[in-house]
Amino acid sequence: MKSNHMFSFRSLKIFFSILAVILLLIFFGRLGWLGAPKNIAFKIIEPFASLFFNSHEFLSGQFATLFTLGDLIEESKNLRAHNLALIGENSALREKEEENKILRRRLELPLEKRPESEIAQIIGSSSQDGGYLIVNKGKNGGISDGMFAVTSQNFLVGKGVEGNLFYSKILLITSNQSIVNVLSQETRVKGVAKGNQGLSLIMEMIPIAEEIKEGETVITSGLNDSAPQGIILGVISKIIFRETEIFKKAEIRPAVDFESLEKIFILKNPDSS
Repeated sequence: MKSNHMFSFRSLKIFFSILAVILLLIFFGRLGWLGAPKNIAFKIIEPFASLFFNSHEFLSGQFATLFTLGDLIEESKNLRAHNLALIGENSALREKEEENKILRRRLELPLEKRPESEIAQIIGSSSQDGGYLIVNKGKNGGISDGMFAVTSQNFLVGKGVEGNLFYSKILLITSNQSIVNVLSQETRVKGVAKGNQGLSLIMEMIPIAEEIKEGETVITSGLNDSAPQGIILGVISKIIFRETEIFKKAEIRPAVDFESLEKIFILKNPDSS
């Protein structure tokens, strides 16, 4: 009971002391005596307040920058993905347009010079055996061995020699293994064109008495093979003649730039469809 009384007295003493201090501060404030102490207090507090404010501004700026960078990175990723998609679409359109150009050139030929054919994409090549191409059409596309391949301008490329359901191997006319029956277009001299080390062709079996000239275009004769008459092989660049032989020869410069080929046409035999 005594302790409770002492506690109440101490609490009242503290309360009245605080109340007295507050009343004195109000009284001194009204008299203007607290100006100097207040200025000193502000001087002491000001650096800390300024530091706190600047830190708050700095941190706010950093967080804003981080959020902005994050947005920019995300936007950059989206733009890059969109650009890649556009590049893919444009590339596909260009390839389609290129194929359409090739088809248009083919369609511009007279009907008799463009028998039924199948367009094929070149997917591989080799210089072995004088050179051959691999195309993406095989037996499932109606392509079989022995069919000739041409460009859109009706220049002879080669002949199918082996294939499967999905791919075919085209032996180039410049290959040592290639043999085609040919005809000089102007003088109408017949012969056989054989590949020459993958570089050119040699027209053989030309009778000595037959006149044949440099600069003449050489075409397929249509004899004894599946190539229709009139397909261009190239131009005669040199006449080869020896007095001890009963036949003369002519070197043929191919009309085709084999390195630049992308698509070719496989000529279907009339009885293949």
